[in-house]
Amino acid sequence: MKYEIYSLFPKLVYKNILDDITDEELFEIKKYLNNIKYCKTDKYKNALQSTSSSQNNFIFKNKELFFLKERIMKEFIFFKNFILKYENNDFVFTTSWVAKSEKNETSEYHNHSNCMYSGIFYVNTDENCGELCFENFDDKRFNLIPTEYNIYNCLNFNFKPKNKMIIFFPSEMFHKILKNNSNIVRYSIAFNIIPVGNIGDENSDSFLRIDIKND
Repeated sequence: MKYEIYSLFPKLVYKNILDDITDEELFEIKKYLNNIKYCKTDKYKNALQSTSSSQNNFIFKNKELFFLKERIMKEFIFFKNFILKYENNDFVFTTSWVAKSEKNETSEYHNHSNCMYSGIFYVNTDENCGELCFENFDDKRFNLIPTEYNIYNCLNFNFKPKNKMIIFFPSEMFHKILKNNSNIVRYSIAFNIIPVGNIGDENSDSFLRIDIKND
């Protein structure tokens, strides 16, 4: 009998390049991000090496980013309808902000509460500007060292950012920005997404309805 392998209950991470966003549009976004106010994400530990975040946690409400907000939601609708098959619910953005990483800066591992999916759009990147690292903190019974790492046995996985790249991932996944070893300021726009409408079976004791407009 030929053996079978099942990857049960995987966490799906979606990645694409939004090539229809022009270089001119990306330049205008970068210029806008360069002129807003930021604060350190870690004000106590390693503050000098910490990345910064925009003071505005609802950056998609600014008219300069309306077109980007609509384009990202269009991409997420494709992901949730054709891959996840969540066609019965609309989704809306909750918070949205800018992550700014200067030379030698990095972030701490974190995940996002009160949301279902999170995402990142990359505005200004370079070869060594800091990869996005996901870490698996599940409790393992034995710390075995594999002869070769793959998606079934790895405890972390990195994505190299590129301009116009979009990533969606389950909000509970722990992640961080690795050290920026380039000479550029690395800009990305991060956001959280939740489903709206009827959540679950209307006849069950866990039924929930969320009514929020995506303004």
